[in-house]
Order: sequence, then structure tokens, then C-alpha cells
Amino acid sequence: KKMAKTCCVCSDSKESAENRLFRCGGQGCGIIVHQACYGIVTIPSGFWFCRKCESQERAARVKCELCPRKDGALKRTDAGSWAHVVCALYIPKVTFGNLRTMEPIITSKLPRERFTKTCYICEGLGQE
Repeated sequence: KKMAKTCCVCSDSKESAENRLFRCGGQGCGIIVHQACYGIVTIPSGFWFCRKCESQERAARVKCELCPRKDGALKRTDAGSWAHVVCALYIPKVTFGNLRTMEPIITSKLPRERFTKTCYICEGLGQE
């Protein structure tokens, strides 16, 4: 049975000629995103690679600055680290430097104390 292609930003599988789904060709990655959700402006002629795979940064060093997860649709932040596009969309005071390319993710306006708090989902699960 073929698995449905679903965007890891919006969780939708619909695509159109103007907003295609792309799967990352990076080894062990394979994230799927819509052009608009990830800010893919230029359609690649061959394989497409997400920013994480394109950077070739060691996987151990790449994790979301806004949540504990390491996989998913990540983009660089204005501080030079990484954040999920979906985290940036749902966390107040986090914005995008360029809405067309969805990068960089601007986290510098977040109050620093936000990073010392336990996420309410993790707190509910008893994880700290």
C-alpha cells in the first residue's frame, strides 16, 4: 500500500500546479512540504533538498530552537540556529524575515525567559 504524501507543515496532501509537494532527497530525511509552506521559490530541475540537508551540518547539531524535536521542516533562524516552520507559525512573537521564502525565522523578539520554561505538552506528559 502506497503511503500518502502529506506536508509536514500544514498536514495536507492536496497539491496544485502552483503549489506542488516536494520530498527532500537527503539521505535519511525525506520530509515532504508544499512549495508555499516551505518557501520554495525556484523549482529544482533534479532532486530537491531541504535547508537542513542542503547545509550538510552534522545532524546532532541541528535541532529546533523552539521545541525538542530534531526532524521535520527546519529553517535557519536569525541567530544562526534552526527552527521548524510550523513552530514559527504557531508561536507568538516569532516571525519570518521573508514570507515568500519563509526564512530566516526571526526568534530574537522572543523573551529569553521563554527558553527556561517547560512546554505545556511536555509538562502534561511528565517530561521536563
